[in-house]
Amino acid sequence: MKHNACKKCIDSVGNVNVIGNVLMIALKGYLGVVGGSKGLIADAIHSCADLLATIVMIIGLKISNRETSREYPYGYGKAEHVVAIVIYIFLFVIAGYIIYEGVLAIIEGREIVPCAIAAWGAVLSIFINELMFRLTHCAGTQANSPAIVAKAWETRTDVYSSIAVVIGIIGARLGFHFMDPLAAVVVGLLIFRTCVEMTREAVLSLMDRIPEGFSVDELQKRIAARIQDIVVDIVDVKVRDLGPDLEYIVKAMVPDCISIAEAEKVKDEIRRDVSELEERKTVVVVQLLAFNNDKKQNQTVIKREADETA
Repeated sequence: MKHNACKKCIDSVGNVNVIGNVLMIALKGYLGVVGGSKGLIADAIHSCADLLATIVMIIGLKISNRETSREYPYGYGKAEHVVAIVIYIFLFVIAGYIIYEGVLAIIEGREIVPCAIAAWGAVLSIFINELMFRLTHCAGTQANSPAIVAKAWETRTDVYSSIAVVIGIIGARLGFHFMDPLAAVVVGLLIFRTCVEMTREAVLSLMDRIPEGFSVDELQKRIAARIQDIVVDIVDVKVRDLGPDLEYIVKAMVPDCISIAEAEKVKDEIRRDVSELEERKTVVVVQLLAFNNDKKQNQTVIKREADETA
């Protein structure tokens, strides 16, 4: 974390989202009904899904923060990815319902002319949701929490959907009656697209794909450059996402003549150097392989003699 205040922000982000979403449901639901806006009512339903997603996120964070146990020696960090997927399943269903209702209204040719108050409600929603997005995204980034980041981007879709609602209401008031239900369809499509992208990321993380932006070759070079005085070579580096943490598995080759105490010192050096490369909390597993220089030289001589004979 960059600042000490970040922990307080991270701890309060769930409550802030619950309060914000309850406010949005009441505001958009009431003004959508009073103002006669299909798009704003759809946006209120979206906020209901947000509230459910926030509750699921809070539960998931409590699970992922548990200490490791005999049954779960790697901890519960990946519960955050599972929670993220559950959030997106909620949103898939909501998106489908919103699209269905909007398309039905367009096909039936309903003449919907929302009141101006509905547009002002959507404008207020844009500002509140953008503020919630920035707070939640910052907290999720500082905590390295996929569940909180997922919740942040889910909140950002509320901003886009409210913009679509404003455009739809204005268009309907100008005589283009199809634009308000069309705005509802746009809201649904925006939610659907976000769900597809973020669900893909969560599933790939559960499958232990190397985290985005990492290169195995680059990692080997970076680690080797820092510890070249104490090891012969970095044979392999693996990295995977454990939710808020990263796990590195480093295979290093060391001379076979070193003692157990020296080997442990090498491991500590590698762990410290790898941890310094990352802002995120890291779990570093070091595997040492023995290197016999005399054996390698003998193998080289035998290979050369075999080549000359051939």
